[in-house]
Amino acid sequence: MLIEFTVGNYLSFKEKKTLSMEAAAIKDNPENVIDAGKYKLLRSAVIYGANSSGKSNFIKALDKMREIITGSSQYNSTSNINVVPFLLSTETENKPSYFEILILIDNVRYRYGFEADNKMIHSEWLFERKVNTERNLFYRDKDIYEMAADFGEGNGIVIKTRGNALFLSVVDQFNGAISKKIMSWFNIINIFSGITHEKEKQITSLVLGDERIKNWIKEFISPF
Repeated sequence: MLIEFTVGNYLSFKEKKTLSMEAAAIKDNPENVIDAGKYKLLRSAVIYGANSSGKSNFIKALDKMREIITGSSQYNSTSNINVVPFLLSTETENKPSYFEILILIDNVRYRYGFEADNKMIHSEWLFERKVNTERNLFYRDKDIYEMAADFGEGNGIVIKTRGNALFLSVVDQFNGAISKKIMSWFNIINIFSGITHEKEKQITSLVLGDERIKNWIKEFISPF
């Protein structure tokens, strides 16, 4: 389950911006809250803002993080990562973009993130929190790595990781247990856009051609 997502220096975001799915202490709409042990998480959330305020770009940022993670191990040595930093400032235009996510899998909280520009991964990290203390499983600063002694799935993988590939993705290719859990989580993310939705239009046309499904949809959205 998603706890939090943060992006910085990407598209229209110069500073880091965070979406938190942790429920506030107010008691309204309890049906929209998931009781996940230590965490009370929202089932859904809405991002409000004026036109051109960055709502679509925030969703694009999550989609870009998913795209980089799921495709990273397939890059070759000359592949571009294709990230676009905030270009309206000389302070940020040549710096890497920042992506970080907090997720809950099997009652364990993972904090995973990386910084990347178009050519390389500048840094990458993975933290695990099972009880009250967060501990670092690995941290990467370009080609320098630090790993926890019990993060055995990362042994021998550093030398196999290119500068433009994520260490987590490469470890997953070699069946790392924790890496596989995180990769599996990203593989189930679906991004739907009301702007670029040609694929969804085709699927909708096929679905509406089935009378049984069409009647079910009519019944589902009917107010009475």
